[in-house]
Amino acid sequence: MSLFDVAQSRTTRRSRVYSGRIKRSILGAGLRHPAIFLHLPKCGGTSLSEALYATVPIHKRVGVIDALSTRRAASVLAFGEDDAWRCHDDLEHGHHTFDLRERLLLTHGCWHTDLIHGHVLLTDQIRKHLLGRYKLLTIMRDPVARTISNYRMAVAAGIADPNPDIWLQSPIARAHCTTYLRYLSGQHSVPKEAETASLVRATEALKDFSLIGFLEDIEGFAHAFERVFGATLSLHKYNQAKGPEITFTSAQKDQLCEMCAADAALYARAKEFQDLTDE
Repeated sequence: MSLFDVAQSRTTRRSRVYSGRIKRSILGAGLRHPAIFLHLPKCGGTSLSEALYATVPIHKRVGVIDALSTRRAASVLAFGEDDAWRCHDDLEHGHHTFDLRERLLLTHGCWHTDLIHGHVLLTDQIRKHLLGRYKLLTIMRDPVARTISNYRMAVAAGIADPNPDIWLQSPIARAHCTTYLRYLSGQHSVPKEAETASLVRATEALKDFSLIGFLEDIEGFAHAFERVFGATLSLHKYNQAKGPEITFTSAQKDQLCEMCAADAALYARAKEFQDLTDE
């Protein structure tokens, strides 16, 4: 995509957001409840975020906890270097980025920002100080498909090895395969020996969500969002997975599925909650 195409795409997206926000200001409409969109990586959240921003009237606040800028700022604060990769979410020093994002989320909550969005962990601080005033929502995706998409993007970024055998043995593969577990248990990383206890904690955290949607049923999510938040979403598709196509052998796919077991359990439990809500 050329620089012109990138600029045109950004202009189109901003136009959609601000036209939606202005329209809601004129109509006196908006979200029925303040909301936190906990953005799980590679689950269609970039496309969804635009639609969410457009539901907030122009005179109310939208808090975007941007992924790239928080990585860079975390690196500056922790190491004195403006480096976009040193504190990447899925790497060793990613906890610095998540700590910064938690502070920004709490700041927006104390400022009564109407909608807050970002790749943030559901920590005890967030649960204690913001839930109740804010309704929590997210969107999930089949864990194996999500992980492969995450892997492809990491290969394109140069932070993961394109050889699946090497990747599967690496800490970043562990991070990719336990994304739901990490985010919902409020931890940057979950050692294998802590997985069982963290899964219990993450499963309980699912109850904190007012709405969990699924990428495989985005229309169903839009209907549920309108029911809970009283606003209609206008959805467009962006940020499709980048990176090389990666082929897994049967043995590699089996290992991948095994490594995603905790995330698969959380995904299945979230589906059960949806079924109970729809009844």
